[in-house]
Amino acid sequence: MAVTMSSTYFLRKGSWKSSLWTTDTSPQCKDALLRFCDVAEKKTKIFLKQNPNLAVLQSDKGNKTVIMNSEEYKQKMLDLLKDDQTYHPITRDPTSRFQKLNNNLVQRLHTLKLIDLRTTYKLKTNSALCPRIYGQPKAHKQGLPLRPVVPNITAPSYNLSKYIGQMIRKSINSQYNVKDSFEFCEFINTVTLPPGHVLISLDVVSLFTCVPKLLVVHDVIYGWEEIKKHANNINLDLFLEMIEFCIDASYFKFNEQHYQQIFGTAMGNPLSSTVADLVMENLLVSVVHKLDFQLPFLKKYVDDIVTAIPPDKLDHVMEVFNSYNENLQFTYDLENNYRLPYLDMLLVRTETQTIRTEWYQKPIASGRFLDFHSFHPLNQKLNTATNLINRINTFSTNLSDQQKVKIMDNQLKINNYPRALRNRLINHRNTRRINPPVDPVQNDQTTPTQHLQHTYRSIAYIPTLTDQVKKQLKKDYPHIKLATRNIKTTKTMFTQMKDTTHKEDHKNVIYSIPCTDCNQQYIGMTTNKLRTRISGHKSTLNTLERLRQTGIPQDDPQLTTLSERTALLNHCIQLNHTFSFENTKILDRHNIESALPILEMLHISITPNTVNQTYRYRTVKSHLCWHYKQPKMS
Repeated sequence: MAVTMSSTYFLRKGSWKSSLWTTDTSPQCKDALLRFCDVAEKKTKIFLKQNPNLAVLQSDKGNKTVIMNSEEYKQKMLDLLKDDQTYHPITRDPTSRFQKLNNNLVQRLHTLKLIDLRTTYKLKTNSALCPRIYGQPKAHKQGLPLRPVVPNITAPSYNLSKYIGQMIRKSINSQYNVKDSFEFCEFINTVTLPPGHVLISLDVVSLFTCVPKLLVVHDVIYGWEEIKKHANNINLDLFLEMIEFCIDASYFKFNEQHYQQIFGTAMGNPLSSTVADLVMENLLVSVVHKLDFQLPFLKKYVDDIVTAIPPDKLDHVMEVFNSYNENLQFTYDLENNYRLPYLDMLLVRTETQTIRTEWYQKPIASGRFLDFHSFHPLNQKLNTATNLINRINTFSTNLSDQQKVKIMDNQLKINNYPRALRNRLINHRNTRRINPPVDPVQNDQTTPTQHLQHTYRSIAYIPTLTDQVKKQLKKDYPHIKLATRNIKTTKTMFTQMKDTTHKEDHKNVIYSIPCTDCNQQYIGMTTNKLRTRISGHKSTLNTLERLRQTGIPQDDPQLTTLSERTALLNHCIQLNHTFSFENTKILDRHNIESALPILEMLHISITPNTVNQTYRYRTVKSHLCWHYKQPKMS
């Protein structure tokens, strides 16, 4: 059994008074809302802890939350993985093998002088992890089937797949693709259909997992004249070898069982969307030539196709599309009452065969975007609301101004925007910022800040403090552009359904190792897997043990040199203590490697009884003080 609800169910459902959810913005109301949210969050977490058999999942579309029995989720995933035409269970983790193959391919590119040293370092990996598959419930479909997602960011071939995908992407000059809804809206409102034509949309069934590798290879060869312009002098044979490797290296883990994807491409592989787009482009070119009539227009967004046909040609159209490749099968939707949903628009065919549009939400949509009372900066809320208003205003060419205003007001009201603010935002919807004309005489008179290369960073949003930090940095460092991120999200409520990564397999972490003979501990950092760093510590301790067995004196230069390597080793040499590696703990982690020394410094400074030498801590502090031109800390 499973239920679906809007993503704010846990914050709105319960015994608390609904009067808290008003548009009152007084300080008393804000404080009451914060208290309400804290209580709701705590009670929800307690409830979920007391009911571990419940899984709280995010749907793949519509911003819905699905509550499902954990065993039901597991069984759905196992049923999905029983497809022996697509997935094959394997007995051991192939990460090391794929990592070696990836690095060998990259090294060949470097040896042939096809990539520089920096790119070689970027494409190689020595700390890859097996991807962990999970499923997102399709809340808009009967039975809540799961959409398999394989986050490949930790896979050995991730960066190489991304590198190849960028080359292919640059070579696709599609006559059918639309960049976004705005481009499509501008185009479709100029279309007039021939008499007797109706609107139709087509969709590929499970595109990524149904794209055959042989078809990808065929299309790369077919389009090689264009692709090789962006392939950095890589020849066709080597390019195909890399593509085949990246597709074959699709594997994952679920419920401690490893699987290899033996057909199609994986959702989460950065190459998948690109090769799927290449295949779809060639498919459309072929189909258009096989049809026995001319399409008035044909547009595509990923695998969603829209066009217009005579009603009596429907069977012919589906036969031609579905005969291109037996693995790529299409479903269709015909217009209903002169209307057809496409992207976030409703296409409306008028009596004169022109097409007009209306802003559209799928029936499963929750209507939630960014609540006015959410823990976000005010400018983010205003920008989000303004963007929504502009979309409704732009896409609704078939509606009167009064109808547009009603839709805008209703959407903002659902998300608790105050009435006065709603009116102000809606009344300013037609305001456009127009760039002033550039004086050619003054064009070369640029300010020094215009030549700066901007650096973009994100920081956690903390009311008042974040604004002060941004203001100071903007004044002293105009090249730094800051964006804020929310630290209070509903993601903390979702159940972690991916297999747990073992502690020793984590990388980019700050860790601590306690001393066995005293109450002190060593704090360190590593960008490799933790097991690799621990092995390094053990190796140096084995070296120390071998030296001691030779009767080496305490003041020997070899021991002095050895003690300078790490504070952990120095502690063992000076006091003859040992460390409990089995009790190693992960204190912190960060995806950006340059942030790790700062995190390590902070943990050393706030942790009592550490063996870490103070010179390293002071070095990082001095570096930070110089960078921000602040007085050094004593």
